[in-house]
Amino acid sequence: MRNIKSGLNKLIILSVLLSIFSSGTLLSQQSDVRLNSINPYLNLLQDRQQSAIDDISLLAVLFPLNPIFLIENKRFYAGITKEFSIGKFPFGRFAAEYSLIFRETRVNHLRLSYNFDIPLEAGDIAAVILSAGGGYFTDFDKKGYFPQLSFGILLPATEIIAVNLYFKTRYTFMDDKSKSDIFDISLGFSAAYYF
Repeated sequence: MRNIKSGLNKLIILSVLLSIFSSGTLLSQQSDVRLNSINPYLNLLQDRQQSAIDDISLLAVLFPLNPIFLIENKRFYAGITKEFSIGKFPFGRFAAEYSLIFRETRVNHLRLSYNFDIPLEAGDIAAVILSAGGGYFTDFDKKGYFPQLSFGILLPATEIIAVNLYFKTRYTFMDDKSKSDIFDISLGFSAAYYF
């Protein structure tokens, strides 16, 4: 009789444990069903986020009105500038920048530069970078060389294209010492291609 009671107790404990574990499994499966029903909405949200990033990248490529402010020969000038760059992280990037200065003569500026990007903080959505570099300048009348420093927020648009929201400052030294040097500040969007 004692063995039967002991066997029944073990059977009851075993059935209680099985019912607990089986109901846990059922609840787990039910949660998966609920998540699957929400999944299309999550995909829609991710698609909207990707669409917003694509819109920003298109804006960076097409938006030509990045302002530039410069001091040359003790005079203040303003203009618009656009920069495109290509690079490989962590080796740096090469950039080409064209500026149209609002004045009567020597309105075109062309700069070719190399920039080394130093990431200050990186996250899932953006990276904060400090860029130091230098390059060649011409306004098709005089030429020179410049160091530059910029602070930017790099927003990846695709695997290889990023948008750089930047604030840049540089000082251009002219080859001909009879020509005045240029100090300029620019800010805006640039497109960066990384491979």
